[in-house]
Amino acid sequence: MSDITVIGLGSMGAALARVLVAAEYGVTVWNRTPEKMDPIIALGANGEANIADALRASPLIMVCIDNYSATRALLGAEDVVHHLSQRTLIQFSTGTPKEARESEIWMKGYGGDYLDVAIMEYPEGIGAADARFLIAGPNVVFKKYEAVLRSLGGDLRYLGENIGSAAALDLAVLSYSLAKYVGIAHATHLCEVEGVGVDQFASLFPEGDRARELAEIVHAESYELQSLYDGASVRVWEEVTQRLQAQARDAEMNSELPDFVSSIFKRAMSSGLGEEDLAALIKVFSYSNGD
Repeated sequence: MSDITVIGLGSMGAALARVLVAAEYGVTVWNRTPEKMDPIIALGANGEANIADALRASPLIMVCIDNYSATRALLGAEDVVHHLSQRTLIQFSTGTPKEARESEIWMKGYGGDYLDVAIMEYPEGIGAADARFLIAGPNVVFKKYEAVLRSLGGDLRYLGENIGSAAALDLAVLSYSLAKYVGIAHATHLCEVEGVGVDQFASLFPEGDRARELAEIVHAESYELQSLYDGASVRVWEEVTQRLQAQARDAEMNSELPDFVSSIFKRAMSSGLGEEDLAALIKVFSYSNGD
């Protein structure tokens, strides 16, 4: 039996698994595309072709896939779900506070424990002393696995037993970021229209600032995904706007901001910009002016 099973080996899930293996935990991995398991197995992990066997292998299950619905579909299959009994599920997938609450109830219904965790870091930063994780769930469960989680990042923020709090803070940060990114797109277009170099706008921000990086991409007119933000495409962020809208509906709160931002991203998607860098949002503003 291994210590931890990691389900989902995209860029983030693979980073989690690599760090856990390096920390000398016994790790079992499973991925829908088996070939993605090979690099982690080469490091010393055990790979399982069957997800039921992967769950049975460890008392702690870490899931890092697209969303909560995908988690439920995978783990809720008739021949799989009974293996959740007496196990702890740590959900690293992204979603809304309502989904986190529903997932905790669902997991408890099968006799397991649940922690909801938001990763506030890019894959290459996993394992670093400043890698930040927001953690919600029963304190006794957090304490039981605190050492494991600390191997993934030194900046653990335990938020208490309100299971929706990690997802709420994650969405709050994403809301701030989205509003900023749309503002940068408008700002760079403003500079272009007024005959001011976008490089001059970029120079107003320090090296490493996301505003500077996006403005430099616009200046270079190079909208392929940048390595540091690999995966942070227009399509990925458009999915974030949908989560913000869903949260607003669930909480019956004002949704003007996510609705406005979503309208811009939907125009970007319909213009075929989905797989381009976020900086490509400037094209939406240009299109709207008939440029």
